[in-house]
Amino acid sequence: IVEESIVDMFEGDLKNEETAHRIYPKDMTISQMAEKEWDDLMDVASLRNQGRKVPYDPFPTQYELLLFSATQRAVAALASYPRSGNSLMRTMYEHTSLRVTGSDMQGGLAKHDLVGEMSVGCDKVQFVKTHFPERRGTPHFRCCRAVLLVRNPFDAIESFYNLMMTGTHTQNISQEIRDKATKYWEEFAVKEIRVWTNFHKYWLEQQIPILLVRYEDLIREPAKVMSRVVQFVLEINDMGSFFGERIDRCIKEQQEIERLGSYKPRSGGIGKSLAKYSPELIGRMKAEGFEEILEALHYGDLLNKSVEEWSKLPFLPEHAMEFESSQDFIVVNQGNLSRTEKESTKWGMVKKELGIIGEQCNCAQCKAKRAGKDDNGENNKECGEEDSNE
Repeated sequence: IVEESIVDMFEGDLKNEETAHRIYPKDMTISQMAEKEWDDLMDVASLRNQGRKVPYDPFPTQYELLLFSATQRAVAALASYPRSGNSLMRTMYEHTSLRVTGSDMQGGLAKHDLVGEMSVGCDKVQFVKTHFPERRGTPHFRCCRAVLLVRNPFDAIESFYNLMMTGTHTQNISQEIRDKATKYWEEFAVKEIRVWTNFHKYWLEQQIPILLVRYEDLIREPAKVMSRVVQFVLEINDMGSFFGERIDRCIKEQQEIERLGSYKPRSGGIGKSLAKYSPELIGRMKAEGFEEILEALHYGDLLNKSVEEWSKLPFLPEHAMEFESSQDFIVVNQGNLSRTEKESTKWGMVKKELGIIGEQCNCAQCKAKRAGKDDNGENNKECGEEDSNE
């Protein structure tokens, strides 16, 4: 047995004394633990600002507890067309602020650590995901400002198509199925460019403060983009050293952008989906009049560039653009939708005609049937519908 030296004993006692307050009492609630961790982070920031020694290392970000936190005003919305990076931004925001983000939908993202599904009230959350008016979430909620997260329509629509055809956020349909489904794909793309256009037109016309952020900028310069987002959502005039350090720890130092997401995104890159659109299909989409919105979102000359140049798309000024306002708030989930019956797709019917329901489909319903499980009639949705909320 090796005896502990006097120096080791002294250093051990010192460490225990300095970290004893981090041992949680057995009757402490998770919420109280989260509050305590936040207070500890503020203490560490204060010590660093004073140039004093920090007595302990902070918890790794993946183990930090998140707070449900009230706001004194209406919430800020995170508005995006599906498959534009909403869940990725929510995760980045949560890691940075240690605040749970809300959502006006109950989907499959709670299993990916986004626990704020169906939380929209200012007594619980400050930042709420919505796809309105692409679809109507529930319930209605007041929104005093919004981050409009956009993605070029070619990548967003093709990713949405994969989601609906496979029933998953991460898989692609096979080339065999894609070849069989050419007619359905082209019909979907033409209908969906109308939805994409009207969705963004709606948000650009709102008279509350809007911060325009592009997915393509977010994945290339996450720290700079999230600095703008945090400052806008929390209405911070001076970010100071605390949030700068948080962003460095939670985002900038990450080696792979996929590690920040709530699930691993499909492989590919900016503009890689353009090959799925024939020149004839792009012509039909242009006839739907989306180019004006493309220009407003600073994608104006995208189709004049080679796909290789898309990854070098010039950043928005200061990595985000803020629009002036004249209203105090709007009510989200009220009013007309950008997806009408004319733009809807009967995914169950499409899959049956293609013969991919059952063995080749990975939606929750088909997987449950293959496993011989019964949902006791709880899920009456059509194949592929249930997990379309990102």
